[in-house]
Amino acid sequence: MKIKSYIGALALLLVLSLLAACGSDTNGSNNNGTGSDGKSGKETTLTFWHHYSTASPEEKTLTEQLIPQFEAANPGIKVKAVAYPWDQLHKKLQIGGSSNDLPDVARLDIIWVPEFQKQGLLVALDEKFADFDETAKGLLEGPLSTGKIGDHYYGLPLNTNTKVLFWNKAMLEGSGLSKAPETTEEFFTAIAQIKAQSGKAWGFGEPALQGWNILPWIWSNGGDVLSPAMDTAQGYLNSPATVDILTKLRAAAQAGQIAGFKPGDVPVTEGHAQGSYAMMAEGPWAFAQFESQFPDFKAGTAYFPRGSAGSIQVLGGEDLGIFSKENGEESWKFVKFLTSEAAQVSMGKVGQIPVNLKAMENSEIKNIAYFAPFLEQLKTSKARPPVAAWPQIDTVINDTMSSIFMTDRDIKSELDQAAAKIDELLKQ
Repeated sequence: MKIKSYIGALALLLVLSLLAACGSDTNGSNNNGTGSDGKSGKETTLTFWHHYSTASPEEKTLTEQLIPQFEAANPGIKVKAVAYPWDQLHKKLQIGGSSNDLPDVARLDIIWVPEFQKQGLLVALDEKFADFDETAKGLLEGPLSTGKIGDHYYGLPLNTNTKVLFWNKAMLEGSGLSKAPETTEEFFTAIAQIKAQSGKAWGFGEPALQGWNILPWIWSNGGDVLSPAMDTAQGYLNSPATVDILTKLRAAAQAGQIAGFKPGDVPVTEGHAQGSYAMMAEGPWAFAQFESQFPDFKAGTAYFPRGSAGSIQVLGGEDLGIFSKENGEESWKFVKFLTSEAAQVSMGKVGQIPVNLKAMENSEIKNIAYFAPFLEQLKTSKARPPVAAWPQIDTVINDTMSSIFMTDRDIKSELDQAAAKIDELLKQ
């Protein structure tokens, strides 16, 4: 009897062990109740890396409204959002690609998509997800095209943007100017007049010297960075048109009419609202910042100053890219949610221009008056070159512009050297 009891107990223990093994989570996910499929009991945590500024209206809307709404509608899926500054996020993704430490989903600057696609890190959305075409139909065609590399889409647009000229009415009027400058010639006359009137203020604030900041001046003056075939910078970055506009901008900076890009300078957006910078070129998110930090400041906007080639600003925006190899379906659900009408309207109300067609027609979005100049400027905005080497090219541009604006070195020679460096990057 003892032998039979021992055998019976052993058999029972074996059965219980097998049942426990069947119920365990073999891929590392938590097993806490109903899962994303409503049956398996598996809970999936998605990591979402983004570059919304910490505590900004956009970041608060994402973490306090949208993510809780998504989790409530998708039991079993949790989202861990992690914010990084723009440049740090780019480096984090570059390093993660080598160390296999990547998020499930990331908010990508549109200029990063070719780079990460070339490295084989992004999921081809139209190949992986059967309802991609149906989802894509509901989004603006221009922003949608920023995620297409070759024959496939590696990103879905989250938002689009550009910059317009902001002008501090009190500062301009105090300098005898009744309106914002319409041409580059008027612009340089205006900032000189503002500096002469108020020695402690600057006519224009420029926070950085990267392509995002410098290209609109070059483009509007008839210059460019790369050839139309995007295979060389020779004859384009170092063209007479580029030299001409940079010569004028450097002279203005040396005269104390332009500032904001040097370490220790007054932050541009805050300085514009507080009377340090009479003008700046910025995106729609500036209004959300004014509303939260400077509610009494009334900003004026105008088109970017027109040069010989027109008023050409830079096309901005972000795409959502999926890096996940294990949580693809859950990641796609999150991506679709962030591009849905409801989510786009919520983010639109804090300054993010929607890409969802229904959101664009939503009455709450149409009532946002300050979107109007940006939507008009978008008609002549131009995208940065969609080449995989663009982040490295942008570094060359930033270094070159820093050398030009902070020294007395010959501008043409600096641009010649930069063009040679860029051509080497294009060959890689």
